[in-house]
Amino acid sequence: MRKFIFPIIVIALIAGGGFFAFSGNLPNLAATPEPTVPAQTQAQAVVADAKVLPAADVTLSFDRAGTVAEIMVREGDAVQAGQPLARLDTRALELRVQQAQVGLDQAQARYEQIAAGASPEAIAAADAAIAQAQASATQVAAGVTSQDLAAAQAQLAEANAALAQLLDGPKSTEVTQAQAALDQATANLSSQRDGLSAAKTNAQLQLDQAANALRNAQDSYSLIYWDNRDKEALPGDMPQELIDAEAAALRAVDSAQAAMAQAQVAMENAGQAESEGIASAEARVRDAQARLEQLVAPADADKVAAAKARVAAAQANLAKLRGPARSTQLDVAEAAISQAAAAREQVAAPAREVDLTVAKVAIDAAKVTLDQAQLDLDQATLSAPFAGTVAQIDLDVGALTGPSGPAIVLADLSSWRIETDDLTELDVVKLREGDAVTVTFDALPDVSLPGTISQIKPLGSNRQGDIVYTVVVALGQEEARLRWNMTAVVTANS
Repeated sequence: MRKFIFPIIVIALIAGGGFFAFSGNLPNLAATPEPTVPAQTQAQAVVADAKVLPAADVTLSFDRAGTVAEIMVREGDAVQAGQPLARLDTRALELRVQQAQVGLDQAQARYEQIAAGASPEAIAAADAAIAQAQASATQVAAGVTSQDLAAAQAQLAEANAALAQLLDGPKSTEVTQAQAALDQATANLSSQRDGLSAAKTNAQLQLDQAANALRNAQDSYSLIYWDNRDKEALPGDMPQELIDAEAAALRAVDSAQAAMAQAQVAMENAGQAESEGIASAEARVRDAQARLEQLVAPADADKVAAAKARVAAAQANLAKLRGPARSTQLDVAEAAISQAAAAREQVAAPAREVDLTVAKVAIDAAKVTLDQAQLDLDQATLSAPFAGTVAQIDLDVGALTGPSGPAIVLADLSSWRIETDDLTELDVVKLREGDAVTVTFDALPDVSLPGTISQIKPLGSNRQGDIVYTVVVALGQEEARLRWNMTAVVTANS
């Protein structure tokens, strides 16, 4: 921190002038003293050390751990916003996306199949049944033959078989498979909950440990800091090792704060992974439960009624063909036609809402799986958040990397800003945003650039007992020889 020597010199000159004036009057002790006129307050220059920084910079790292497969840029390359910079090995992730896409396509196809209703072939078969009933009615009207009796018996046998199949419900193997699928989905849900909960608990433990480490570092720094303040009050210079110990303790506090922030991020990620994983597993359980309920649900009342009506019509038709009475044979034939028409309407009826709901649940579950797989794949590529220049690359192809370490430093070097954190609370109050300043550079003694204070950050920090503030200066003109982190001096007239 640069000290203000100019005001002290002015005070010394004023004091010296007063002394010489007094000394010059010593021989004339009876002279009348002249009244003292206060000197006008002169403007004091505020001078602060600073450094040259790019217009914007960011340190990028991968959101997931993996092996570096490709580095698409080199240090010094200019990149555009969104441009890929580096990529992890994504072969396994790409397979997961493909598998998830196939699952979604299958679920969508199943839903469309149910929504489409009966196929043209099924409707054609129902139309054929109506035509058959009409032909039978014509035959009855023409008389009864042995072929008529055989046809009636076959019709009754077919109607009874259809009714029995409807009342018996699904095959036991289908129910067993559906129950096994539900049990598997339930077991997967329990496993997901246990595993993800353990991960979140571990993340919470890491956060607690980081918090304890931060408190310990703060306590250690406080002890060293106040001990040094007591030693500063003693005569003589404070030993350098004590100053270094205080600086090291402060750096330990900063490191502990960064570790705690990283642990907080890991805790939040674990919570999100638990929520998404359990939601996906629960969706699969609901899908399996709906499938099982669909199988074991009792037969539709309308279908059972239609099947019974068909049996009754076949029985009546056969009885009348065998009996001497023929007066109602035409009525039976007409009933058969009506029954076939009812069956045709049933075949052509729209899909049931419960079937559509089951299919829709399967689609939603497949979409969640695909979204998660695509997110994992996207996070394996590091892209530029803004247009700039690659300043530093901390990656090697084939090496492991992850969220814990920096990967690429990106900066906007199209313009520069000057930043100083060398202003104490006594100096910063003399400045305002918009004030004009002059910036000089240690490496360029022949350069003096005009600037304007663009920002005075409101939060000060404690630096060895002094409260200092950060001030950002926008240069009024560019200088091609400037480089990142060059030292500079900012001078402002308060």
